Amino acid sequence: MRKTITLILFAFFATLVTSCGPTKEEAIDYNDKIITEQVAIIEKIDKLYDAMKNYTDHKGLDSAYAAALKQIETSSDIISKLEKFGDDTEFRDAAFKLFATYRAVLQNEMKKMIDFSKLPDELYTTEVEDEFTKLSDIVLTRMDDDLKQLNAAQVKFANKHTFEIEKKQPESPKN
Repeated sequence: MRKTITLILFAFFATLVTSCGPTKEEAIDYNDKIITEQVAIIEKIDKLYDAMKNYTDHKGLDSAYAAALKQIETSSDIISKLEKFGDDTEFRDAAFKLFATYRAVLQNEMKKMIDFSKLPDELYTTEVEDEFTKLSDIVLTRMDDDLKQLNAAQVKFANKHTFEIEKKQPESPKN
């Protein structure tokens, strides 16, 4: 009789412990919150790239730059307020790192690219064009490296919480 009661109590506590963890639906929601913020940033960066193509509209370029920075700040703030998911912070931390890279790239390499874009045609030399191309390559490499880390963390998170990732995820910003 004692063995039966012990087994029943063990089963009860095992069920209680496993049911206290986050659910699959909560994991999906957590994933979606992070990816929604990433998509919002990518959309603003894409608009910035579009504005750079129309380099004669300096106000539009400045506006797109400010909007991209603002979105990065907003999204970073949202991600920084996310609680860790169970005992897991890797996915959230990878997103926060990627967003910090977006911010750094915009404030450094892309800012220089914008300055080059504003140059009058007669000052936009071959050297400037080469430097613009070099900066563009740096931007894409830096963003892509951290995006790969985020994707790996997301896959690990999805596997751990037993859900599949839909393949509608954003890629690096367009160039």
